[in-house]
Amino acid sequence: MAEADQRSLKVLVTGGTAGIGLATAKQLARKGHKVFICGRDQKRLDIAINDLRSFAMEEFVSGMVCDIRLFTEATIMMSRVEEVFGGLDVLINNAGIGTIASIEDLTPEDWHDMLDVNLTGAFNCTKAALPMLKKSDQANIINLGSRAGRYAFEGGTAYNTTKFGLQGFTEALFLDLHKYEIGVSLIAPGTVATGFAGIEEEDWQLQPDDIAKVIVDQLSNHKRANVNWIEIRPGFKH
Repeated sequence: MAEADQRSLKVLVTGGTAGIGLATAKQLARKGHKVFICGRDQKRLDIAINDLRSFAMEEFVSGMVCDIRLFTEATIMMSRVEEVFGGLDVLINNAGIGTIASIEDLTPEDWHDMLDVNLTGAFNCTKAALPMLKKSDQANIINLGSRAGRYAFEGGTAYNTTKFGLQGFTEALFLDLHKYEIGVSLIAPGTVATGFAGIEEEDWQLQPDDIAKVIVDQLSNHKRANVNWIEIRPGFKH
């Protein structure tokens, strides 16, 4: 059963069927928050929801398949969130994809896929969620960025572009939404052991739970303290 939590929040986690997204959803559910996840694969979504419901009340966990690249699907998802939870307090824009390749090898399809998911997807979900977030007195938007949003690397022509862009989006979004007292933050980890972009997992890498803890801890901050940017680097092998 979930741990008792002083504030029960209604949270949407995009890309919540695996990796950082699922780890975050689990930590939120354990603390007694209501969690809605989305992904693009029904089978993986069903498995993740069943996993979450193993330690949370059934009515506190929900989700749906959603292609966040499409604004129409993002709006349908927000309607579903409102239907099952009655509103939304926190949007965690976690969904992301990556292809590491030189511009010589990068295809136009690779480029557009990364832009559409990593940037347009975050815009679509944020835009569609705003009517609910504006009604919440605990509203927060947390965008999952990367150290690749500040430090370019070879083969990162497209991926760096999306993460640099997400940093700018986050910082400007905070200024746009300040009048509604909606917190906006960017979490920027280094390499996480998820197999993302085909990167082989190694013992020096961060773990999904490391990032999930930072995300969930961020939600306990007082509203007067908006954390704009958190960068997380791999520390020591264990």
